Amino acid sequence: MDKEQERNRIIVDRGLAKGGLRIHGVNPALLVGKILREKIQDGHYWYMKGMGLGFYGLLDECRLNVHIVGTYLNVAKTKVCKFITLLFRLLQQDKIIPFDVVEWLIIGDHGYKYLTVLFMVYARLVWEDNVQLYKVLESKYSDYRRIRIINNGVVKLTYIDEIADMLLNTQENDFCGMTLPRLINRWVLEESGKLEERESELMDEFEDELDAMDE
Repeated sequence: MDKEQERNRIIVDRGLAKGGLRIHGVNPALLVGKILREKIQDGHYWYMKGMGLGFYGLLDECRLNVHIVGTYLNVAKTKVCKFITLLFRLLQQDKIIPFDVVEWLIIGDHGYKYLTVLFMVYARLVWEDNVQLYKVLESKYSDYRRIRIINNGVVKLTYIDEIADMLLNTQENDFCGMTLPRLINRWVLEESGKLEERESELMDEFEDELDAMDE
């Protein structure tokens, strides 16, 4: 198979998911389910703003105009969130965003919490190195900033640490109705020596209290 055939081997989805870039065996844009992709591409926000955004414009758009996390805004699933539209646009970039850039946008002190969550979900979809994924997302277990999240038309308040836990939950492999790539169980990586056993912060606090009582 020559290079041209390899480039065309990826299914072209309405002209928006094309080229030879592959993550988890597919074009990154196809990591968003077909029905959701079509709802995004048919949306007013996509035509007016989303489809024309480059990487830096996308960062600004998220920073200024994203105030809720989710896929659909209503129970009927006819209106999509800006959040998922920008995530889809991220997945359409010509190149995978470098690890260190994504890592900084997740753990860096830039002050924009919805931007943090956007790249947490991006990393969960795109990164194939499960060890790095656990390390970076678990670092958010101590991030208690509040986030508005919508699921099945219901808006609730959650926290970034809870979102990290949702993304690493290997039992569900689902986030706001969006299917996530399979993730190796943490205990498997621990037994193979690739990850150290994670100690609970609550346990550390409890042990500190016990030590203080003994003094």
